Amino acid sequence: MSRLAFPFAVTALGRSATVAYGSDAHVRQMLELLVLTLPGERVMRPELGSPAQQLVFGPQSGPTAVALGAALQSTIQQWLGGVLTVRDVAVEVTDDSGAVEIVVTYEVRSSGSADEVRLRKDRV
Repeated sequence: MSRLAFPFAVTALGRSATVAYGSDAHVRQMLELLVLTLPGERVMRPELGSPAQQLVFGPQSGPTAVALGAALQSTIQQWLGGVLTVRDVAVEVTDDSGAVEIVVTYEVRSSGSADEVRLRKDRV
């Protein structure tokens, strides 16, 4: 069984790109989607999401980054704990530009492969 790829893309044949359900690529896409979704953004699942996007426009301090790391760890465990094991969540706020970088190191349960998702959001 396959799912639509995230982000949405079109193949060379003009069809929607897909990934195999439960594959390493699918787990990575689910993790990226979870981190980048704001709580309340999904109509049918208003509790799904993380506060990562809100941090970019909030206070830029060490305690905020630590709180976001803890919130992300909890959110990922709640929504994706059945498909991956979180090894580490690191949140860093750069002082010069105010950009937020989130690095999630994890292991896919079905394949045992380790991977890392690195997301960066700049202040606009």
